[in-house]
Amino acid sequence: MEKCVRSLYENRIFRVLTLLVLGIMAAISIAKGVSNAYRFSQDFQWDAAKALSLGINPYTVSLTGDAVPDDAAFQDYYAYYESIDAPQKMEANQFPSLLMLLLPYAFLAPGAARIAWIVTNLLCSAGIIWLLRRTFFARTDGYLFAVLSLLMLAGTPYRNQLGVGQHTLFSFFFFLLAVFLAQKKNGSIPAALCLAVSYFKYTLTAPLALYFVYKRKWKELILSVAVHVIATVGAAFWLHESVIDMILQPLKVSSALIAEGGMDLGALLNGSGAAFLLAALIMAGLFVIALRADENSDGMLISVLLLWSLIILYHRIYDFFPLILVAASFCEGDATPDQKGNRAMVCFYALLVLFMFFIMRLLGEERYVWIMAACLYYTFTIILTVLLIIQHRGTTNQGN
Repeated sequence: MEKCVRSLYENRIFRVLTLLVLGIMAAISIAKGVSNAYRFSQDFQWDAAKALSLGINPYTVSLTGDAVPDDAAFQDYYAYYESIDAPQKMEANQFPSLLMLLLPYAFLAPGAARIAWIVTNLLCSAGIIWLLRRTFFARTDGYLFAVLSLLMLAGTPYRNQLGVGQHTLFSFFFFLLAVFLAQKKNGSIPAALCLAVSYFKYTLTAPLALYFVYKRKWKELILSVAVHVIATVGAAFWLHESVIDMILQPLKVSSALIAEGGMDLGALLNGSGAAFLLAALIMAGLFVIALRADENSDGMLISVLLLWSLIILYHRIYDFFPLILVAASFCEGDATPDQKGNRAMVCFYALLVLFMFFIMRLLGEERYVWIMAACLYYTFTIILTVLLIIQHRGTTNQGN
């Protein structure tokens, strides 16, 4: 059986057909995503950024439901969504230091801003593929990397991410750019700035930032946080609010979404405060793992961090497109020294990706479908985490 699979994998006709089919699927997915983004992009938060640019507290508007300012741009923005039967209200769930990143778009008309954000996300998509190839997949077979990249673009999460105008593509790109720059001589400050920008989707990239703990890149981490401290003080001055409010108010807005995720802890625990406590405990555990992981565990560690990041805080299906990064655990064979066990994990991973990228689309995002996805996802995540811990212990024992 293994020889047949290997023979098929190495067959040139099979490879060409695979790339052709996936390429067509990816092209259709991108076209549909762009079409949806041009019409919707409802998660873009242009209105919150616009309010911030005018010195209006977007968190107060979001929390109290106050009427938006009597400004023609706002009226055009909300009238457009009402005309397509998708009424919007301001939902500023980003910290002000992050919302500032959207200020360049706030000076554009709503329609032009949507187009500019689509272009930004497409450029970030290309950048993600380029950076993955030069970081975690630098030694991966070119054909396999092409398959993984096309799978990402063809999958439902990427298409939805693009269509709703979410911020994960933007954030993931800057995280990978930070990793890439941190490898360069004199790249500490540029890497820190990129890492600071990547926190735009902190529910994904804050756990991923523990990769810099693993690499002992303390300067980059400290500077990336310092950028937001300074920006938060600046936002407080601009909006005539206290610094504490600039931290608490966004959290109050975002906490309203805690129970509305797919299979994250908040959704599973029905919005209970215990979800935050459990998330904090998991983050503490991941910090210890990152601090003690074997120095040759790049692919495995980043995979574990990514897997946990997508379930410890609020996430919907559109945030799961970075799952292709988990293949870095297997491409260099560092998942486990047991080859049979490694093959089993590869098959498990392939099933997980196919389920999240395509099968969920066919079945629909019903509750039972998310339960099936959670069973697969949590089992795989726990197993891979245990394998990483075992690998560290094995390396430690060999060293002794």
